[in-house]
Formats: sequence, structure tokens, C-alpha cells
Amino acid sequence: MILELLTDVDKKALALPHFPTRLQAVIWRNWGMVPVDRLAEVLGATGAQIVETATELGLDEPTSKIEAKWLERGYITIIRANWHLLPYEQLLQLLGWTEERLAFTLKEDDFLWIKLGSIKPWTEPVRYRPLNAEELAKTLQIRETIAAHFGELRARVSAQDERFEQPFDFLEQYREPTERDRAPARKPDPGELRLDIPWTIEAPQGKPNLESALERFVSKHELNWGTKWAIQYGHALSPTGTEEHRPVMRFEIVPDSSQPAESHTISVGKDAIMIRAATEAGIMQGLQWLAGQMRKRRVPYVIAGEYRRTSKIDVRIIYSYSAVYGDPLLTPELDPYPDELLERLSDAGVNGIWLQSVLYNLVPLHSLEHLSVDWEKRIVGLRRLVERSAKYGIGVYLYCNEPRTMPVSFFADKPDWQGHTEDGQATLCTSQPGVQKLLREGIARLFREVPDLAGLFTITMSENWTNCYSRAVGGRTNCPRCSQRKPSEVVAEVVGLIAEGAFSVKPDARILSWTWGWVQELGWTENERLSAIERLPDNVIVMSTSEEAIPTNIAGVQGQVIDYSISVVGPGEKSLQNWRAANARGLKTAAKVQFNNTWECSAVPFLPVFQLIEEHLARLNESGVSGLLLSWTLGGYPSLNLELAAEYYWDTDTGTKSGIRELLSDKFGSAAGKSIADASAALSQAFQQFPFDLNVVYFAPQNFGPANLLHMQPTGYAATMIGFPYDDLGAWRGIYPEAAFAKQFKKLATGWKKGLRLLEKARKKLLPGAEREFNDLMTAASAAYLHFYSTYLQIDFVMTRNRYLSARSLPARLKACRKLIVIVNEEADNARRLYELVVRDSRIGFEASNHYYYTVQDLQEKALNCHSILEELQQAEGQMAAEGHT
Repeated sequence: MILELLTDVDKKALALPHFPTRLQAVIWRNWGMVPVDRLAEVLGATGAQIVETATELGLDEPTSKIEAKWLERGYITIIRANWHLLPYEQLLQLLGWTEERLAFTLKEDDFLWIKLGSIKPWTEPVRYRPLNAEELAKTLQIRETIAAHFGELRARVSAQDERFEQPFDFLEQYREPTERDRAPARKPDPGELRLDIPWTIEAPQGKPNLESALERFVSKHELNWGTKWAIQYGHALSPTGTEEHRPVMRFEIVPDSSQPAESHTISVGKDAIMIRAATEAGIMQGLQWLAGQMRKRRVPYVIAGEYRRTSKIDVRIIYSYSAVYGDPLLTPELDPYPDELLERLSDAGVNGIWLQSVLYNLVPLHSLEHLSVDWEKRIVGLRRLVERSAKYGIGVYLYCNEPRTMPVSFFADKPDWQGHTEDGQATLCTSQPGVQKLLREGIARLFREVPDLAGLFTITMSENWTNCYSRAVGGRTNCPRCSQRKPSEVVAEVVGLIAEGAFSVKPDARILSWTWGWVQELGWTENERLSAIERLPDNVIVMSTSEEAIPTNIAGVQGQVIDYSISVVGPGEKSLQNWRAANARGLKTAAKVQFNNTWECSAVPFLPVFQLIEEHLARLNESGVSGLLLSWTLGGYPSLNLELAAEYYWDTDTGTKSGIRELLSDKFGSAAGKSIADASAALSQAFQQFPFDLNVVYFAPQNFGPANLLHMQPTGYAATMIGFPYDDLGAWRGIYPEAAFAKQFKKLATGWKKGLRLLEKARKKLLPGAEREFNDLMTAASAAYLHFYSTYLQIDFVMTRNRYLSARSLPARLKACRKLIVIVNEEADNARRLYELVVRDSRIGFEASNHYYYTVQDLQEKALNCHSILEELQQAEGQMAAEGHT
């Protein structure tokens, strides 16, 4: 098998001494994720034998509905759980996949092979056999340990008639609940127009997206305020003599290319509302504003007057919170953007969504037709998504990282196409006219197939091998053509080819050229970077990561931001310089940001550090950018953070906007809002203690938190990028000395805990009906704390373990042993507390491109892991104490 060649026979899989047998580890980690009959087949057992073994371990009855979702949406979690347990052959059986599908997933599913460490540890096949007496006795201890750590929680939840959430339940929870109270709490003040009486909406005909928006507006208004509005299409109202006069809402669309497309004016007069805009999208934004005013003010009234709202951030793109990354257009049943999510995102100010794409999967390309199997199905899926999204005022963008590399054998009959060559793969050289034609015409074909596609954004350096300089260390390529050219020439030409293809079919397509990877390590000097911007074609939008290259000085260690951060607030000078150069060329600019979370902690849907987000938004407004890519694969949840950001997308005639304190007061009441704002300020201050470094965000355990196992002996494994942290403190800490690194996470956790205490004090001050959203906020903040605190404990554990193992004196070894006991007990408690959050909130631990970082079984396994280590340490402590007395 090809995959077997990737197995490192000299790298043995991790030992799991907290399980009596590896068979039990396989059943434990896959229970509830893989059907019993599939497990039985893989392990050479009967279903009854598997159930018996699971029952002996104390595992609950699995849910077949959830198992199906795991295999569809959580396969990365399954692969990661079994990477050190099963050889490839059994892993394929477990997944029910072909070797080709697993190979494709490892390569194309957001660098999964890299995340797994670029090696497959060697493992023996695992086969069923009955347990012996000693193994049964240890199994009984497992049951007792789990009951001691988690039994009381389950009993308490059951007694309180609470419902445990199952993994992926959040997919059914995108729709927001309606308001609790339909009746207004007060009579209208003078100057307020009542909207809790029947109105008639006069709407133009032949605008299906506006019709959809109106129907949603009327439906939600009736649910929220108990009043049914009528919609009449056309402008020929003919009230009968018996019909009571109704106030009227009207619309006027007057094309005006001098204004951003979504800009609009809402005129509120006696018995009439008029929304004027240059486009249908502007009318839809006016409707959202009107609904938002009622929601914020908690009454179905609006103050009379004229409100002008001009869009100043007119591109606002985000990724799905729950999309399967690999090939979502081929599996429409795994809808990456269900309607409920589109509606929530639209209400939070988003007007663009993105998907990753491979061009030859979407349209046949010259000489690559054999790779375009099922392209028609993907195009149909893309058209449907574009059509559905438009109903919510949202455009669809594709991430364009082209052209993709090919095996060297591909170039046998076209050697002049072969560019940079490495490890048996070669780029399609974009300096070659035939490749240029392929790329240009492929993009044009894409827009012909999907004419309403909003646009593309590009990465031209480093993400994948594409052009001959895309990952050329030091700016050196072995391509005979491109080596005679500058990187800026080649890259600007690639963007030009993509833009030319798009504009030839859709002149108003938005093409965002992301400067990510235009860095010194890949040969990009400042002059090279600015030269590339100068060479870009007209009408391209220059996008830079806002925080890139901001200098940091944390714990006295000099560093800089690579990729993106929330703890370090942008924009930085490098991005500002790029944007100034773009503006001088007459090009628009955009910022790549993360407003919900980052790899600093991506296991929660959002980090409630509102003050940091607000500071960043204010600075971006000053910079003049007119577009935002609001997230990479992480950070797509429709959250309070996005609602706050939406306040900064508009210029109004009053010049005022709601800040975080106003937003929180609207949602939770003035007293609670003030307390929550104070708590968020403490969280924001604490988060700035995060020891930012690229190694830290990718390799340290803050994304896995308490689920990462402890090891009493060094594993010898290197931490992997958002995959396996192991015990690799050297990789975790990056540029920081061990002690300083530990101290920073301790400061972060301590400060965050202070913010949590302040947040909890707001609970008693909440407005009626605000409990659900407050609980969401509290859960996200609490889970983040457990991840940060656990990371500190794991750092301390590895440092102390190493001292323990190397101690030459009995007192030093005994001191380290006792400290380890304290740390391990704390970690076991962290696992239990995180488990309590996870069973109540299915979002915790999930990230779209990594699926679930951990399961409830993983957190329970951590308790077993801690218990096993405690037994070892306590026995050693007793022996050393006895030696000390003798």
C-alpha cells in the first residue's frame, strides 16, 4: 500500500499505561463515534463482545445518529484519536474509506498530514481477546475512577432535568430564539412611530432577493412583536371603503455609482417609512437596521427622523463556523452554510462568505481534464449556494491558490510547463504562455459557469506550491524561467492572470490579493513587496493581515506577530505601508482580521475581549481600509464580537456609533452591561499577557487544553501544527525561556480568572430573557480559562518532571515529586470542569478545519491518565519519604 510507505517503523506509537490493553483504548476513543458493528469488524470481534468490553469500562450507550455525524463531520477527530492506535489498514476499515480517499484527505484537508506530524507511528494491529483477571481488576478501577470524577455531575444534571448536548448539536441551534415579551413595556414617547400595529409594505416586483428579505422581516416581526404586516407588490394600493387605513413602508431604488452599494437612507415620518438606496442590497440593509433598532431598544417603536447610513467597510467576508473543509460542494447534505447560519451572519453585518477551492475540481482545465471528475456536481452546488446566499445579501467568494502542483510524471509530454521541482512534484510554471492561458481561461470559465460568484481572494506565497516562487526559501527557485525574474514580477503576473480571467466575464468581480507570505524568509524585501503592489492590475483589492510584523516585547523577549493575533492589536506598520502603496496606485484595500478567536485559543466560539476588538476596529477605521476578511477557518461564529464589529461598518449622519458598553447595556440591561464591560476589560488586559510567537500559537497546548495527556517519561515526539502538542516544551515555548514562558501563561490565567469573577457578578443584574446569551458568554470565557490555566500547568508539569527525573539528591527529587502531585490533581480537576462545560455546550472544543479537538471520552481519559500518574507518584513519594526517615 502507498500509505504504508508513510509509516515510520522506527517511531513507535505512544504507550497508554492508563489502559490495561490497547484494545480498550481503541474502544474507548471510538465509542459513540464509530458504530459498534464497524468496531467489531475492525477488531475481529462480535458486536456483543465490543458492547461487553465497553460496559466493563463504564461507557454509556452510544447514539447511532451521532455516530453518523462523526463519520461525516468529525473524521479528523477520529483519525487523530487513532493515529497512535491503529495501522493504516485498520484505520481505513474504521473510517470505511478507500486508500485514495485517505491519501487525498491527508494532502488536501488543510494540511492534515502536517498537523499529524508528517509521520505515521508504527503500531501493531489490534485484535479482540478476552481480558485476564489482572486486566479485569484494572478495568474495575477505571470504572471507579470515572464514577468518582464524573458521576456526581451526571446525577446533578439529571436531577435538575438539564439536557446534555450531543456533539454537533450546534448545527440545529443557529436560529435565534424569538423575544420573550411581545407587548411593549411602555407607551410610545412623542416623536416615536408605532410599529406594533398593522402596516402595509409596498414593494417593487421582480426582485426575488428583496422579496425573501421582506418575508423574513414580516415573519420575525410577528413572532417578536405579535403584529402581522401585509406585503403588496407593485405600487397600486387600492384600499376598499371598509378597509382600515394602514401606515405604509415604501422603497425606492435609484442607481448611483458614486455611493457604496449598500448605502441607504431611512426616512421615518408620520404613518410612513421610506427606504431609499442605490441597490437592492441597500434596501435589505435598511430593513435590518429597522429591525435592529426595535431589538436594541426593546420596544416596537422607531424615532421619527431621517437616517443616512453610508457603508465604509463594504466587503465583509467570513468562513463558516461548521463547514467541512475538504470538498463541501460535492456533499450538499453537509451544507457548509445552512440558511439559519446565513441569516445570523447577515444580521451580524457579514456580506460575504468564502470556501476553499481547487480550480481543476470546479472546471475542466486543458491537460488536467482527468482531475475534474464530478466538476459538474460541484458547480451545481456552488450555484445553489450563491443563489441562497444572495437572499441574505451575502456574496460567495472562493479562496484561490493556483495553479496547483503536479507529479513530475505529468510533464513528460509538456516539459516546457515544468517549473520549480522538489520531492517528485513540480509547479506549472506561470511564466510559460501555455500555463498562463490555462489559468486565465480556467478562471474565466469558472465565472461563466457561476456568473453571480462575488469574487476570489488569493494567496500567492507559501500556503501551497503554486507559482515557482510560492514557497521558495530565500527567494530562490530552480525553475529555469522564473529564476531569471523577480518574485514580485511572477506573483503580480499570477494575480493579473486571475483578475484578467475574472474581469473578462464579470467586470465587477472582487479580486482580493492577499500579501500573506510576502516575507523576508521567502525573498521579499520591502522594495520587492512594494514593487509587487505597483505591478498589480487595476481594480484588484490589496489585502494584508492587520497585525503582521507588529513588534512584540513580552516578558522582556523581543519578537513579532506572524500570521494573526487578537492579544496584539493591529494594524501594524507593514500593513499600513502596503495600504498606502495600494492607495497611491488607486487600489482599494482590505484587512485580514480575526475578531472571534485565533490559534491563541480556537476551541471556543469567541473570546470575549471586547475592548481589544473595539480598539482594533477604531484603528482600522482610521487606516481607510474598505474591506475585511473576518476569519480564516476559525472564528466564523455569529457572536457578540461580530455584532460589535458591525457598528464600525457604517458612517451615519449623526456620526455616532454604539460602543461595547452601549451594546452590552442594550442586550443585558444597563447594570449588567456595565459589569460585563468591566469583566471584559479585565479579560482583555489579561489576554495581552499571552506570550505571542508563531511556535506558541501552532504548537503549544492551548487549543487542546486539559485534553492533552501528561507523560511521566519524555515521549520523544515533536509537537505538530495544531495537531499533537505531546510534551514538547521546546517547541511550545518558541522564543521564550522556559521560566518566562510559564510565568506568562500563569499571568494570563490569573488575570482571566479575575475577569471571570467579575463576569459572574453580572448574573444577578440581567434583564429578563437575557440569560441564554449571558450563559453563552460565560461558557466561552470559562472554557478559555481552563485552556489557558491547563497550558500553564502542562508547562509546569514538563519542567518539574524533567527536574524530578534528573534530580541527584533525594530532597530535590521528593520536592519535585510533591509538586507534580499537586499539578496532576489540578489537571484532573480541569478536565472534569471542562467536561461539565462540553456536555452542556456542543460548540466547545470545535473548530471547522480541525473538527473537535477533544471528545467527552478524551476528557475522561485525561482523568484516567492523571489517576495513573498519581498512583505512580504517590508510591514514589512514600518510598522516598521512608528512605528519608531511615
